[in-house]
Amino acid sequence: MSSEVESMIEKVSKETGKPVEEIQKQMGERKEKTHGLLSDYGAIYAVAKSYGIDLSESEVKLTGLDSLVPSSSVNIAGRVKAVFSAREFKRKDGSAGKFASIVLIDTAGEVRIVLWDQNTEIVKKLRVGDTLLVRNGFAKENRGQLEVHAGNLSNLMMNPVNLDLPLPEIEETHSEVASLTTEDPSVNILLRVNSYYPQTEFDRSDGSKGRRASFIGQDTTGTVRVVLWDASSDMEIKEGDFVKLENGYTRQGLNEEIELHAGNRSRILLSDQKLDLPKLAKKAPAGKVKISKVTSDMRNFTLEARVLKVYEPREYSKGQMSSLVVGDDSGTIRLVLWNEQAETANKVKEGDAILVSNAYSRPNLSDEPEAHLGKYGELKIDDKLTVPTVGQISASMTEEKSIKDLDANDRFIKITGKVVDVEQRSLIYMTCGECGKKVQNLGGEWMCDACGVVEASPNMLASVILEDSTANIRAVAFRNQAETLLGMDIEEAMNLIGESQDEAAPITSAREKIVGKTLSLTGRVKFNDYSEQLEFLVEEVG
Repeated sequence: MSSEVESMIEKVSKETGKPVEEIQKQMGERKEKTHGLLSDYGAIYAVAKSYGIDLSESEVKLTGLDSLVPSSSVNIAGRVKAVFSAREFKRKDGSAGKFASIVLIDTAGEVRIVLWDQNTEIVKKLRVGDTLLVRNGFAKENRGQLEVHAGNLSNLMMNPVNLDLPLPEIEETHSEVASLTTEDPSVNILLRVNSYYPQTEFDRSDGSKGRRASFIGQDTTGTVRVVLWDASSDMEIKEGDFVKLENGYTRQGLNEEIELHAGNRSRILLSDQKLDLPKLAKKAPAGKVKISKVTSDMRNFTLEARVLKVYEPREYSKGQMSSLVVGDDSGTIRLVLWNEQAETANKVKEGDAILVSNAYSRPNLSDEPEAHLGKYGELKIDDKLTVPTVGQISASMTEEKSIKDLDANDRFIKITGKVVDVEQRSLIYMTCGECGKKVQNLGGEWMCDACGVVEASPNMLASVILEDSTANIRAVAFRNQAETLLGMDIEEAMNLIGESQDEAAPITSAREKIVGKTLSLTGRVKFNDYSEQLEFLVEEVG
């Protein structure tokens, strides 16, 4: 390979930010496709062309942002004023695409840059105040405004070393929590993550899937709840991280406190910038607690409870799991037993008084706390414990109501009505074999927010519309209760799907079985933020 070609490779590497080895690999692939007909010169030219780099030019000719003309190819450079996250869309042919946008300024004006597909990756690294060189962009008019689009033939370069261009400086400013008001349309803020609530998935009213996570953020003026939607919720953050939220917006929460939201135009980034805040206190072991005091992020706590229901152990990839429903004089909770603890389910029975030690808690799919018992926990049957009987707990906890009289946050409620529909939705979802939380398939591996890459196990989620003489309500059941509600176990449902190659087959079968049937359901009531309606979370099918 000649020194001239090597010089060209160095230039392409420098302008693309890709290593020399990657450029050489791409040259080799192009030569192989032509069965050796391309020379080294031809190969490096083809690679350079694919990135919009003209090897014949020693200097890039730039167009000022005030001199752009529609329907022209341009090279431009400027200072980054704003960055908007990538969004996915479906093309007319059904294929998936991505786009993102940034705002560039120079001494004469500003322009919106629209990035397509692989070019959207740069927004993960780009910061306000960076300089950006766009080569082989295309200027076009959109709603009376000129934009520059960067597609497959465009090349982007962050903070180019040899760019000799006077650009205005941008002083980045941050809002403070204390200054937030309702309906702020655009908020940039630096926060520490005090508590983090992992991503969950929900169904929108149009049937599409959405994702949400949240955290409690703090700056030197106060704290605020931050809600991350869809792509923003994919960000991997943990308690103690400092994060910068760009282009957020505020809303009034259910408790009339201001919430900060990150939507599809927002961007959240880990920040090296710190705030002068007191250290986060380590969460102390909870000790002995009443069930009503269990929250979703406790550890090393003890319960004295009565067993109300026992579910048989089930196999998962790394062992066994089982669950109990237990109660005391303050409430009831699901207790999940893992591996060796799951064998305890064969020893306890409904009505036993139990002492649960070294438990920890996690939120379930409805963001309600569950107690978990792992290898460091212990469960003992102890008839000497002073806990109410099953009958006393049921009598004191359960209240029968008509659907019309249900209120948000009602607990231990029994409703009776006729099933008028089984909702058409995905019935089977995958959960973590370690902690039971919902998992995502990323690159062929199942990823749990809490446990990392895991073996996944199938579970069932079902919802029906239950109607009495006063109103109707959506009733949602998970796992064992979903199986009881639909009258089929998860294996039967999966067999139906496999035989019919139709995800809706179990729903169709369930409709034939239970629509028109009168059911009594015990559970709790929750306000669904997305449908803006009450829904009934089933704890027992009677």
